[in-house]
Amino acid sequence: MRAYHTPRSNTPPSDSSDDHRPDPAELHPHPIWITSHDRQVTWGNNALKTSESDFVATCKHWLSIGQTEGRIQAHSGAGSICWYDITAQLQDHETLWFASPVDGEVRAEASRREFIQTMSKTFAQLSTGLAIFDRKRTLIHFNPALLDITGLDFESLSLKPDLATFLDTLRGKGFLPEPKDYNDWRDQLAKLESAAENGSYRDVWEPRDGVTYRVSGKPHPDGAIAFLLEDISAETAHAREARAELCLLENALNAVTTPHVIFDGLGAYVRSNPAFQSIWPELAHKKSAEKSLSGCLPLWQKQMLPHGAWEKMRATVLGCGDRKGWKAVLSSKEGRPFELQCTPLANRHTLIELGPSNKPAIVTHQQSVA
Repeated sequence: MRAYHTPRSNTPPSDSSDDHRPDPAELHPHPIWITSHDRQVTWGNNALKTSESDFVATCKHWLSIGQTEGRIQAHSGAGSICWYDITAQLQDHETLWFASPVDGEVRAEASRREFIQTMSKTFAQLSTGLAIFDRKRTLIHFNPALLDITGLDFESLSLKPDLATFLDTLRGKGFLPEPKDYNDWRDQLAKLESAAENGSYRDVWEPRDGVTYRVSGKPHPDGAIAFLLEDISAETAHAREARAELCLLENALNAVTTPHVIFDGLGAYVRSNPAFQSIWPELAHKKSAEKSLSGCLPLWQKQMLPHGAWEKMRATVLGCGDRKGWKAVLSSKEGRPFELQCTPLANRHTLIELGPSNKPAIVTHQQSVA
């Protein structure tokens, strides 16, 4: 393929200074050329004339097989591959061609494909559902777990639905709440997509009783966004059971007329009943951190006569000693008897009862609680 220049006009040369100005096309850094109606090159700019021979040969082949616009690759003198997008513009009986380097775009696309392949291998064996949408919001990748979670079939997702269609299908399956009207649904979609783009989308979907999914939207390279659906049904059920047990415990504590307080295995305050708060008003209005074992012990020791039960209480609560239940009768500095009872609970918690007693202040802290 030979690039050369033929006169574009029969107009005689002018002495005008405009004729001495350089042709902008000649100064363009990328190849530009013109072909006649039979696809023969009639003119090429300097960038084309100085192009690598492989690029010129590729363009020649491109023209010979009747191609118009598209992407080509050529080898540079250094052996690397260069990519160009070829565009054409028809002018009368001639065609103006442009070659624009797109190496950066091709590398970005390759990186994105590699990222998705890596993502695919990572998520293929996981129970978390994954759906990735490109910058045009077309589904470009999903893993098997997404099919299991949503109940969607492979064929429908392989058609690469857009984000709106995908979410509308999930709405039909009860994953998303029914909108009040179409405008409300459109607003929901816009907010969801916007939140996913900046990585702030977090929600919990409960399509049916006993099933809960944690859904998050995250931005990905090249304007893509990814949605992850994680089954947290067991975790949610456990949390609900724990809350129910805690509520039951709280009700039981409140029904007891003797003062009780619960510490965890680190000595942190968990909760107490009204009787405890009445007997120990100094602790009632303090923050939870100040009502820990280390915060309560100095107060109690200050009001009581010295007794070895305090160290035994610390060891029991912190798990440094015998975790069997025990009790003791202490004496305040005014001579009033107080009963102390430690009862180990599940999950390394300890129930402490400490209040006035009708029993004489006789040490019985070695006695086990039945």
